[in-house]
Amino acid sequence: MTIRTMMIEHGFLAAMLVLVGLEVVVLGYFAYRISRVLERVEGVGVATYLEVRKVLGQSR
Repeated sequence: MTIRTMMIEHGFLAAMLVLVGLEVVVLGYFAYRISRVLERVEGVGVATYLEVRKVLGQSR
């Protein structure tokens, strides 16, 4: 192997490592956003349940 080939190979591997790191960051961000949305939906569900329970309790 020549020094030029080794440098090209190392450059390619470094670029692929950067690409994998970027993919991890993007997927982590999406997972974070999805978890936040699910928490919000869960909160709305609980609030709705409590409100319905309160209304049904008043009608007795």
